[in-house]
Amino acid sequence: MTSGERLRQRIIAAGIVLVTVFTGSAVYDGWRLHQQIMLANERELGNLAKALAEQGARTLQAVDVLLRDTSVWWESSGRVLAPEAISEALASRVVGVSQVSVLSIVNAQGMQLHRSRITGEPLADVSDRPYFRNQRDRMSGGLFINDPVVTRTERVAALVVSRRLNKPDGTFDGVVAATVTLQAIQAAYSAIELGEGSALILTLDDGTLVVRQPEIPGRDTSQRFPELPAFKGDPLVDRAVSPADGRAKLLAAVGVGHRPLTLTITRDEDNALRPWHDEVRSAVIRTLLLTALVVLTIAGLLRQLRRLEAGEAEKAALQARLQKAHRLESLGTLAGGIAHDFNNILGAILGFGEMAQQHAVPGTDMRRHIDRVMQAGARARVLVRRILDFSRSGFAERVPVPIQAVAEEAMAMLRPTLPEGIRFDARLEAGTAAVLGDGTQLYQVVMNLCTNAAQAIGDAGVIDVGLDRVQSGTRRPLLHGELAAGAYVRLTVSDTGRGMSAEVLQRAFDPFFTTKKVGEGTGLGLSMVHGIVADLGGAIDIESQPGHGTRVAIWLPVSGEFESLPQRPEPGWPLGQGQVVMVVDDERPLVELAEELLAELGYEPVGFESSERALDAFMEDPQRFDAVLTDEMLPGLAGSELARRLLAVRPGLPVLLVSGNVDAALEQRARDVGVVALMRKPLALRELAESLARIFDRT
Repeated sequence: MTSGERLRQRIIAAGIVLVTVFTGSAVYDGWRLHQQIMLANERELGNLAKALAEQGARTLQAVDVLLRDTSVWWESSGRVLAPEAISEALASRVVGVSQVSVLSIVNAQGMQLHRSRITGEPLADVSDRPYFRNQRDRMSGGLFINDPVVTRTERVAALVVSRRLNKPDGTFDGVVAATVTLQAIQAAYSAIELGEGSALILTLDDGTLVVRQPEIPGRDTSQRFPELPAFKGDPLVDRAVSPADGRAKLLAAVGVGHRPLTLTITRDEDNALRPWHDEVRSAVIRTLLLTALVVLTIAGLLRQLRRLEAGEAEKAALQARLQKAHRLESLGTLAGGIAHDFNNILGAILGFGEMAQQHAVPGTDMRRHIDRVMQAGARARVLVRRILDFSRSGFAERVPVPIQAVAEEAMAMLRPTLPEGIRFDARLEAGTAAVLGDGTQLYQVVMNLCTNAAQAIGDAGVIDVGLDRVQSGTRRPLLHGELAAGAYVRLTVSDTGRGMSAEVLQRAFDPFFTTKKVGEGTGLGLSMVHGIVADLGGAIDIESQPGHGTRVAIWLPVSGEFESLPQRPEPGWPLGQGQVVMVVDDERPLVELAEELLAELGYEPVGFESSERALDAFMEDPQRFDAVLTDEMLPGLAGSELARRLLAVRPGLPVLLVSGNVDAALEQRARDVGVVALMRKPLALRELAESLARIFDRT
């Protein structure tokens, strides 16, 4: 058996294992979810049944207390009162028990003698009612709840709750009865939201239906459910099939105190398990999709394996490219992490450098040196912005860039930093050829290649830089990338350094790979070159041998010719008229810089290192400040939130928001708050001067 066949068997076995794991996991998750849902329903139904049963017991207790109190009153003094006084006394006793519709006194022959209110019906003979016969025939008396009947007192369906009345000698003297209408009981439970497929059933202990919620219109008041009281006890929640609709239901039956009543909460099992059914369907679909994906993946892998077996060289090259692509992705994470802090440092350098530039005499060495510093700072400013865009997966704006001018600028910046023993030999013959890309990125390419060459040389040697136009007639592969037919500019950087071995040459463009000592290199220079060149549609070729130096060739497609615009003299900066500007930044050097810049422009700055202190000062005298310049990234109270609070006190106050990381979310937040200008860090003196001038011109 060949290694390829063994690998195919392993792939198929892995797929079967994955499908089995997916299926087993889905089955286990479904079983566990079923248990959880059933437990949750049992807990919910049990708790609800207990709570409602306790509520019903308290209601019956109140009715029983009323009957006890009334029977004691009647037996002691009530029977001797005038009929009108008796009715008034009964009415006053019913006031505190809202569940009782009518309170009646019945004599020993079963005739109603008195009622708590006029019902429109004559006093009735109730001697045939079960509650009267029960109280008459039982010497022990006690509370008796009659089956639901249509009362002769009001002609409505109701429960009649009664107690026995005795003469002084203990013989039967009649009944005190409280009428509790089924409508009142129904109303007490109507506000309870039981959920779809659920019902509340209140029955007597013999199963006679008292109340059902939701109510069934036109139901028979004598309907019985003798099986429901049998479910009282443990377990609290049972499963049964309803005789009414033949559906499986979960039910919790609880006795109402010590009364002959049972309160049952039912829920259709299908409704209770609906989330489980939905999840099971979803799990089945997911398992099928994952199975299909595994099958397709296995098929793709097997097909790819067959292709790779046909050409081992192509397989090795593909794997190498994939590994490099994954390693290059880590660059964005590292870049975004340092860019914000570097922006604050760069802001102080550029700000104070710009002030020094304005005071340096044109034409002097000092002015020339400061101009170089500002050129480098401007490059760094654009570079930080590119790093932030890269960390957010953004894209730089591409414009025609004169590659020869970029190379000349990079060498001019690098030459003064090299040891005296290193010499530049440059042959730049690209003329006005333009490359469609980002100027800062192309500057990085030249600078990184030349810096690596200088580090490879050491203290003495030659760096040869060439730039020319090349026409490629056919497609051909290079070490990194493939060259299509077309017009290119070719940048070559050669050195007389120690060269590279074949192993080092293969990893030269890997992120974080370096042969330098700890602290002398990061391993990111050439990886950035690789990413930029590949993004611009170019290719890279390297030639190197140990002891014979290295030659790197960068091929970039020509997009046309670059026509430079004649430079126009910059107008003078607009100055302020002594307006007071609040400055807020948590970096003290940046506060000092902003104060000096504003003072130089003719404003009166007032600096604060925290948004809280700035807010306190503003609240003391809101009219003191003519404008506010605040950083967004402040500890505690962010700049946009500070702006919102200031504008709430003084609408129309010009607020300028500054951030080193301006994105769409910050722009929207600034518009919502009412910020008049949003500027990027590091601030330039001219940009600040023109922004303030525009604001004060409008106001």
